[in-house]
Amino acid sequence: MTSPERHAHLAMLGAETGGAIHLDSCREAGLSDEQLAWLVETRRWQSPLPRVYVTFSGPIPTTTLQHAALLYAGVGAVLSHETAGYFYRLCREPGRIHLTVRYDRDVADQPGLVIHRSRTLIEADTHPVFTPRRTTAERTVLDLLAGCPTADAALGLVADACGGVFTSAEKIRDALTTRTRTRWRKVVLEALPDVRAGAQSAFEVRDARMRRAHNLPTGDRQFVRHADGTEHLDIRIRKYRMDVELDGRLGHNRSPEVWRDMRRDNRSEVERHRHLRYGWADMIERECEVAIQQALILRQQGWTDQFRRCPKCPPDLPPGL
Repeated sequence: MTSPERHAHLAMLGAETGGAIHLDSCREAGLSDEQLAWLVETRRWQSPLPRVYVTFSGPIPTTTLQHAALLYAGVGAVLSHETAGYFYRLCREPGRIHLTVRYDRDVADQPGLVIHRSRTLIEADTHPVFTPRRTTAERTVLDLLAGCPTADAALGLVADACGGVFTSAEKIRDALTTRTRTRWRKVVLEALPDVRAGAQSAFEVRDARMRRAHNLPTGDRQFVRHADGTEHLDIRIRKYRMDVELDGRLGHNRSPEVWRDMRRDNRSEVERHRHLRYGWADMIERECEVAIQQALILRQQGWTDQFRRCPKCPPDLPPGL
């Protein structure tokens, strides 16, 4: 291969990978180890990972580093977890590159890389079109569920995924049928019907499940996610002239006095009527109390349906229920 042919061949290879080229391709093009060492020493090229080169100097773009990571990891490697999640708008851009290889591959750890090993990774888990190679949105969601610290974080992740353009509740459900050991699997499967019906957050999923469990009426919803990541859900039950406000900014870090004042205000609304306000801890720790408060106000507003006691409800309900 002549020098011009070699340059053209390497340029063609690099065009597909953002300028990243594996050592084997360089050797096939006729470059010797001495020539490669000279290119790196003179800073014409760079070597961000063992046996991988970048055919230019200066800062290396993230996409090129991702291609380089895949070339380093070898056959079957695929971007995954937080890195794939960033592509699907489920995560912030991670500081390190996450990729998954088959469990039987011997790939040494490297600075800047997080290498996951999987017994379940198959070709169908790789998106057929997107480049650099990455897991499908469904596989990415299942991988990210393993890192969710709480059920609500898991529900929020799934709601975000289904609210985007890359996957759906049906596809995630189908993926879960083949991954029986996925963390939060039962919680997610139970919530998917609500997500399919339009729930955009863990807040909405919890509210929908609470209403179904206690036979409470639904209403018009307006959901907002604030810049700081907190969520706000307003529910207007027009028929019974009642508004419910779920405010994610009222989190677990609020003082007991704040929670006590808010519960006192809600009790005063039971005595009068109309506007109730709840935070995360209410929906997580006092779901039945929330349902009972709303049912009492709905009674005052003319609701005549039967309140349904769920298994977690107190044995004695207030008069009127």
